[in-house]
Amino acid sequence: MWRRPTLKQVAEKAGVSLGMAGRVLGNYGYYSKSTKKKVLDASKAINYTPNVIARSLRTRLTRTIGVLISDITTFFWTTLVRGIQDKAGKAGFSVILCNSDEESENERLYLSTLFERNVDGLIVSPTLHNHSYLKKLARGMVPIVLVDRRVKGLRVPTIKTDNQAGAYEAVNHLIALGHDRIAIITGIAGVETSDERFAGYRKALEEKGIPFRKTLIKEGNFQKDQALAATKELLRMKRTPSAIFVCNEPMVSGCILALKESGLRIPEDIAVIGFDDPVWASYTNPPLTTVSQPSYTIGILAFDYVLAQISNIKKDRKYLEDVILKPTLVIRESCGIRLKDHEVHPAQKNP
Repeated sequence: MWRRPTLKQVAEKAGVSLGMAGRVLGNYGYYSKSTKKKVLDASKAINYTPNVIARSLRTRLTRTIGVLISDITTFFWTTLVRGIQDKAGKAGFSVILCNSDEESENERLYLSTLFERNVDGLIVSPTLHNHSYLKKLARGMVPIVLVDRRVKGLRVPTIKTDNQAGAYEAVNHLIALGHDRIAIITGIAGVETSDERFAGYRKALEEKGIPFRKTLIKEGNFQKDQALAATKELLRMKRTPSAIFVCNEPMVSGCILALKESGLRIPEDIAVIGFDDPVWASYTNPPLTTVSQPSYTIGILAFDYVLAQISNIKKDRKYLEDVILKPTLVIRESCGIRLKDHEVHPAQKNP
């Protein structure tokens, strides 16, 4: 019957004390280079692996972080999680990744499961309907960092992008090109990310004196298929928009597909600008103008902030404050060049 090699066996084979073997393999305290080599060689020779459960009982740490996001298939979340994982790995932590699909029931189940597994901390992009449960976990001293969106009344740090500023810059770019019938395909109403992008859109129109038209607002709920349907609704209008601002990556792919199926050219017939800057944005024909978020940096900072809570250096006020990073407008070819003042944009002609 196979039995797990023990730390005692490592110590005996290396010719050191049990405490010294534990110190080397736990990477703490003082030991010489020669002692380290002996212990590591002995550990490798007998295929020793640390007993995580036993170690967690001693240290009260599992060295595991729970990460709960909304859609792992998107470039923004994939890159953000990579940032978390890269930083966690260097710190000796593992990551358990869960995907809510923006469904509150999924989120509640995963939060409960991660808590039961005794993860050392949580990095969460919250849905709309589990705020009270998150507050309960925080009151129970579970280290929590939010990413992408905040929860009102929950006193934990949030790492996110300035969504309103990014949307404002995107719509101003379209206005500068001569567009005054700019549609928007929004995310989920009530989700901070979506609300802030809509606020940036509206602010840009109002500052330039462009009428705010409710008919040019369509909900896509951050989903490709719903954005495709929303775009087709816009194209059925008697006077269609000359440009569309689309509020995340899956929705912009749905929008582009709808335009292609309708036989419209980008940007000759209609301009398109997206929020998020996936790798494929520069490969489309034409390349897509987007608002780029520093998602990898958000992931790195999220781990740093949750580790600060785990390590009990949260007394440093730096690790209690929100971090709002600046997005970047990446101008490519999908918005075209400035419209001539006397021209009627092709997409505005009656069908």
